[in-house]
Amino acid sequence: MTTILLATDFSLSAHWATDYARQLAERLHARLVLLHVYDPLPTNAPAHEWLTSTAEAQYVQAIHQLTSLRHELMGAAEERLAISIIARPGSAGVGSPADTILEVALREKADLLVMGLVGDHPHEARLQGSLATGLIPHTPVPLLLVPPGATYHAIQNMVLALDLSAPINSLALDTARQFARLFQATIDIICVEDEPTDTQRVAARHVRKLLQHDPHTFCFLPGYDLPAALDAYFAEAKADLIMLLPKGHTWLHTFLLESVTQQVARLATVPVLAAA
Repeated sequence: MTTILLATDFSLSAHWATDYARQLAERLHARLVLLHVYDPLPTNAPAHEWLTSTAEAQYVQAIHQLTSLRHELMGAAEERLAISIIARPGSAGVGSPADTILEVALREKADLLVMGLVGDHPHEARLQGSLATGLIPHTPVPLLLVPPGATYHAIQNMVLALDLSAPINSLALDTARQFARLFQATIDIICVEDEPTDTQRVAARHVRKLLQHDPHTFCFLPGYDLPAALDAYFAEAKADLIMLLPKGHTWLHTFLLESVTQQVARLATVPVLAAA
């Protein structure tokens, strides 16, 4: 992992993700890129001159905030840390904030995208989701969502929640495995199923074979509701990270329904990695 992209909105809750990304970049000796996508100007601005000067002022202000944040992070780092900054408008012909974030992630060849889970409106984000959770079905790079209160510490135990009722995305599974290897962490694999079918048991053996050289455990948890089962699981077992393998959906399904991965991420109290 050579490049970590942090998308920040400078909200009160954003510092959790910012500090997490900084320490993660230190731990992995990776370049940290700070991205701020600022609100666009209204298209019905009264005069072209006003529009131009305000657009420039928005950009200058964003760069100023990013520069201050870079100095703050470099001061907190215990060793030399390479930090770049990028400010971009969120639309006005460029695309939505989500489009802009993903475009920058690809352009910068980011190995990991880090975002705060809740943004400016924590309560609404927990109930309805946020820009960060909305990116889960679309991100081409692994996405790490950091909830408020989550502080970085040595990652030792990772929970990988799998749905064995459909074929496993082998590329996403390999991403999860490589992430665990970076930290020499144990993977606790769980599948929520009251009565596993023969097909699911075969799939479980296949997954275990793929991970035979990695420290891991595997168990079927009773129940039909993954978020509820994870809550019960975490009441007894502690984990440093939840890993999920998002499934592809049609645009209509994505527009109308929240995925299981989005639901788990929205309610999580520990960082969640959506492995792309």
